[in-house]
Amino acid sequence: MKIFNFLKQFSFFCNRRWDQLPTFSFTNLSLSKLNFYLIFFITFFNLTPLISESKQIIQPPEGDGITIVVEKGQTLSIISKTYLDDPRKWKELLKSNQIDNPNLIIPGMKLWIPKSLGKKPLADIQRYSGKTEVLKVSQKQAVWSGASVGEGLYAKDEVRTFKDSEAQFLFLSGSKFEITENSHVIMEKGKSDTEPDELYLRKGRIRSIVQKKPSSNQRMFLLKTDSAVSEVKGTDFLTEVDSSGNTTLSCYEGLVAVTAENVTVNVSSGFATYVEKGKPPLKPFTLPDPPKPKEE
Repeated sequence: MKIFNFLKQFSFFCNRRWDQLPTFSFTNLSLSKLNFYLIFFITFFNLTPLISESKQIIQPPEGDGITIVVEKGQTLSIISKTYLDDPRKWKELLKSNQIDNPNLIIPGMKLWIPKSLGKKPLADIQRYSGKTEVLKVSQKQAVWSGASVGEGLYAKDEVRTFKDSEAQFLFLSGSKFEITENSHVIMEKGKSDTEPDELYLRKGRIRSIVQKKPSSNQRMFLLKTDSAVSEVKGTDFLTEVDSSGNTTLSCYEGLVAVTAENVTVNVSSGFATYVEKGKPPLKPFTLPDPPKPKEE
């Protein structure tokens, strides 16, 4: 609209000057040509950033990393910290996308995050059976898709199983966990590199076999439910969440600290606890022999 008004005023000015002066400075150019050149230069300089941006569009190799859409407010620094395993490699990110000027990264454009530069997944899908689906929230996906063996799971990604289905995952730390039918888990990431990864069990049952570490005081990862938080220290345990959000935790090896309503109980090998939503955990009680882990 501003350009249109400017052209209108410019044309009016030229018409008046043309009528008043018998000899115009651009004697070899008609008024229509002057308007044409003016429109050309204004359009060219306004489209130059878009032309430069279009040159950055590349086709990444299939299966190599992910492609994101830049959101409003995202700078190169924010993108590097969010998606790169080492944010200091932002120059390599620009080079991979054939971008010379960081200022050309604008909302709405696509950026390829090569696998070699991107963050490492929190866990991989080791195996699954039946109908198992994944929601890649980390990639801004809003539609569930079928799971695949070896598929990486990142922070905020979700996995769900249906009737007669199950899935097994492997953390980068070496810990394993397995969900049974009609279960739903969400991958979480610690607030810092020193904090443990987190797993949220929305519903269903999960069997966790956590790799032991040299330091007995180091937290391996946190398992959260609607009613409790379990702090794991080198353990084999089973957690189940019912339709009301109540949690049952059975420990078969090691130790699990279960916290709810600011009350913590330590559940050791051969014991279990029950946490009703909105109430503290029960005193640990003995449990029967553990189920045998399924062979891979």
